[in-house]
This record gives sequence, structure tokens and C-alpha cells, in this order.
Amino acid sequence: MKIFVLILLFITFAYADEFNLDNLLKKYQDAESLYKKTKQENAGFLVTYSREDLEQMQAYKLKDVLKTIRLYTMQINNFGISEIKTVGASSKNLMPLKLYIDDFEITSFIKENPLAMYENMDIYFIDHIEIYQGGSSIAFGNEVGSMVIRLYTKDPKKENSKSFQISVDSRNSVDNRIFDAGIFKDYKYLAYVDISNEKFKKYNLNDHTLSKDLKRYQTHFKLSKENNFDVEFNGILNDGDSFKGFGTSPSDDNKLKKSYTNINFTKYFTNNLKFSTSISGENSKATLHDDIGFILADNSLAKNFDFNIHSRIYKISLEKKISLKKHDILIGTQFLEKRLKIDEYKIDNKDLILNTNKVKTYMLYFEDMYNLNENNLLSFSGKVDNHINTTIKNTTEYSARLAYINILNDNWKYKVFLTRRYIYPSNIQNSFTMPIYNANKNLESAKVKMLAGELEYKDDKYRILFGYAYKEIDKAFIVNMFKKQYENKDGTVYFRRAYIKSEYNFNIYNKIVAEVFKGYKKVYNSSSSGLLIQLFNKIGKFSLYNELIYRSGYSISNIKIDAGYDWTMSVAYPLTKQINLKLKGENILDKASKSLIDINTEFLAPSVESKMIMTMEYTF
Repeated sequence: MKIFVLILLFITFAYADEFNLDNLLKKYQDAESLYKKTKQENAGFLVTYSREDLEQMQAYKLKDVLKTIRLYTMQINNFGISEIKTVGASSKNLMPLKLYIDDFEITSFIKENPLAMYENMDIYFIDHIEIYQGGSSIAFGNEVGSMVIRLYTKDPKKENSKSFQISVDSRNSVDNRIFDAGIFKDYKYLAYVDISNEKFKKYNLNDHTLSKDLKRYQTHFKLSKENNFDVEFNGILNDGDSFKGFGTSPSDDNKLKKSYTNINFTKYFTNNLKFSTSISGENSKATLHDDIGFILADNSLAKNFDFNIHSRIYKISLEKKISLKKHDILIGTQFLEKRLKIDEYKIDNKDLILNTNKVKTYMLYFEDMYNLNENNLLSFSGKVDNHINTTIKNTTEYSARLAYINILNDNWKYKVFLTRRYIYPSNIQNSFTMPIYNANKNLESAKVKMLAGELEYKDDKYRILFGYAYKEIDKAFIVNMFKKQYENKDGTVYFRRAYIKSEYNFNIYNKIVAEVFKGYKKVYNSSSSGLLIQLFNKIGKFSLYNELIYRSGYSISNIKIDAGYDWTMSVAYPLTKQINLKLKGENILDKASKSLIDINTEFLAPSVESKMIMTMEYTF
């Protein structure tokens, strides 16, 4: 009996030691997490998705993260492409957001929206994601966006491994991912390839099948030497069906093919000087036929539309950081050139001659972070942009931003941002546009003023955030449906938004996150409020995740769109040290928010597919 008791005590202490070692390892991993080294507190209101968060969420695509972002609603457009719309915004509203992979920006000229190409990108090679709201920092360069999404790739030094992952889902989709990262001599490398054949639910409209099935090819390569240089190449190709397109009776063989490539080189000098240059190319090609026909901007009817459009984007930037006692100063300059080339543009098999467009932008920006004391930071930044455009008049615009961060004590801190920025007219608004709209060469930049603040309480268990923003927009962009073009709205548009986020950590492996937001404006063309609940759990070797996303209902032209409830659940189990098995259910209730695809037929489609995903991962 005594021997049995001794054995029982030994086993108990052994498992206790294992648990303590797991705790210590978890705490060490958290302390060494890459996201804690890249985040910029003064750059905006920060939402972070750590490596562990993304893995437990089983976030395979960027849109798996986008749909959870506060103050935004996931929708799909008439081509079946996922979009996010700010609270209350129209489906025709163009989001001035910015997307980065490491330090290079995904810049689009055809659609002027990086998510039009990258919303469905695979993120297996991504370590963590940072999202900045509240008026992004001018230090990010280029046109200032309302939101900045930064994707950071995995660190080859920490990975030093090869892995393969395959996913299949209940729609018969197959996704293959290969990842390799490591070091040799003084160099670090990362190589990643993804090949997928994606299937989606089919719909019927006017006795025609609507499909958004596609094949996607994606790659990313990075070679770097610490504190010396980075070279990155990124490419993505989407080749698939065009869903509804512009008409209401689309042909079953309508196709949409899009591609984007980027190569970026960054050189780091010893005196805090950084030089960067990049070349990007994008292509959009489609063959569209509609039996009934779609109405053009001149009110005529067309049944066929074929186009093949290319763009090239060149960027050069130089930045210098200076530290002077209590001042951390950043000075930068950037040159950006966007070129558009139209290889084919046919309506009912008739070639149309359209002017190509080229925009050159010269930028000068600075930021001064002044440490008043150890608990108070004051930051001021300014930016001047000179736009030289071959289509519209040349302009010089400026942006300015004042930020204040105060750490009241060990538990409380708050941030306040005062921002003045502008939204430059996009290429598809003032020069090149689809045939259902007219280009408006007289469109002027919209002017934005915003005051935003965030209060945070944090201790060992709890984290609570309260945020508020007030925004004014002069000369806001609206669509004149009579003239079928974008115009500047007379007067000022006002917005108010608020959110509350709470997080409770039961222990280092289990936590719950709850967030609610509300927008205030006169007219709503998308959800005005929303809720997010996330539950992260670990039971033994099983990792569990539950997510509930609520978006309020709204109406467009007396068409009611009901409130949406998107419940996602996932579970993962490490079969061995090399093999990991995963199962995920998306939109399990099939009650997610719907998007208005066609206003004439009142056709609605869910913004998030309902499906099951099974995944196997093998690490060499």
C-alpha cells in the first residue's frame, strides 16, 4: 500500500512538473513572440492576431481574419469577391485601406483596393497580423489609409523546418501548401507555395447557374541578411468563374482571371538609413456574356464584354531615423509611379479606344515622437504629396496627425489621435472605369478630419478597451445613379463610432474575447452594429476554438437584409510530433450575413460559405 501511494505521488508530481514546464514554455514563447517586436503603439488602435491565435482559429485565408474586424462587415460583390465595408457604408464605397506583407505594400492601380486581389490569399506562411485603426500613421508612407493591415511572415531562424499541409472541404475543394524556411551561413530564407482548387455553392438566377469556383496559385520567397538587406517576391493568380458579373443572365462559361506579382528590395545601412525599391504588376482579364444584356453608362444594352488590362507600379523610398535625447524622429521620401495599359476592351465584339493613365506621386513625410516622460508620449507627423496625373489636374495634398499616449499607472492607459488626411480619387473613378459607369475627370480629393480615442484597462486576467471616433468628410465620394458616375458630395458627412472589447484569461491556455461596436450616421447601407465572441481552449492535447460573429440587419432600396449570425468552430489534435490533424466548421448555422448581389431580382447570397474543412499538416 505504501509503495502504491509513493508511485501515485511520483506520477502526480511528474505530471505537475510537466504542466509547470508547459507553462514556462508557453510564457517563454509569449515573451519571444514576433508580434511583440513589430507592433507600433503610436500608429493607431491596434488589433493583433498572434501566431497562436491564427493557428487555433485555423485561419487559412486572409478573409478568415477580415470578417472578425470590428467596425467592418464582410460582403461579396457581383463577381463573388469578398469585400469588407465600414459600418453603415454603401456597397459602392471604395475602402482606402492599406495592405502590407512585411515592409512592402500591396498597391493596386486597376481596382485601387488590394483586397480585390488578396482577400482570398492563403496565410500559411504568415506569423502574425497587425491591424491599425483610428487613422493610420503617416510613417507608413504612401496614401494614408483609414485602416492598415500588416502581415508578417514567419521568422526562418525560429522555424528552421519544412512542412506540408493539405486541406479538403465539404464542397470538394483541395488546398496544398508547402513551406520551407531556415538559415545558411549569415542568410535566412523562406519559400512557400500554395496550389488550390476551390469549390463553392452554386446559385440559380434567371435559369442560369452562378459559380465562383476558382483555381488559385500563390507563392512567396524571401532572402535576407540581418541588419543588411531583404529581398522578397510575392505572386498570386486567381483563375475562375465570374459569378453574376454585370448582368442578370450570365453565361455558364464566363471567366475572370486576375494576377499580381511584386518584387521588393530593402537595404539597411548602419546609420539607421533604409532604402527600398519595388516593382509590381497586376493583370485583370475577363470574358463576360449575358443573354439578356446589361445596361451601359449611356443606357444602351450590351450582351458581351471582354477586357484585358495591365498595370505596373514602381516605388522607391528612403527613410532615416534620428534619436535626439527625448525625440525619435523619422524622415522619409518616396516616389510612386502607376501605369495602366489596356490590351483589350471590347463591347459586343467592337474595340473601344481608351486613354491609358499614368500617375506620379512625390512624397515627403516626417514623424517626431517626443517622450515627455516615461509615461507620456506625444507624436506629431506630417506629409506632403504631389500628384502628377495624365487624366485629371495635378494636385498637392497634405496630411497631418497628432497622437498622445498616456500611461496612467500599471493598469490604465489611453490614446488620443487627431488626424487630417485626404482620399485621392481612384483610377476607376476618374479615368478608367467599367462600362456601366462614366469616369469623372473633375473629381476632387475628399478631405477627412477625425478625432479618436481609446481607453484601456489591463491586469493579469482582464483586458478591457473602450474606443470612440468622430469623423467629418468634406467632398465625400458618392455615386450619382442618374449620371452613372462618382461625384463629390456637397456639404459635410459625419460619422461616429464606438466599441468595447473585453478579454479574460482563465489561464495561459484558455481565454474568452468579447467585442461589440456601434456606428452612428443618418443612412445605413450596411450593418450598423456588430458583436464578436471568441473562445480559445485547450483540453489535454486538443486545441478548441469557437467564434460567433453577429452583424445587424439593414435595408437597401426597401430590400431587407436580415441580421447575420456566423458560428465557426474548430478542433486540432497533434497525432505525433510531426503530424497535426485539424477539423473546422465555418458558418455552421448557415445564418451568416448576406450580400445583395442583384437589386432588380433581390438576389441575396451569404457572405461566408457554410462548409467543413479537414486538414492534415506534416512537419519534417
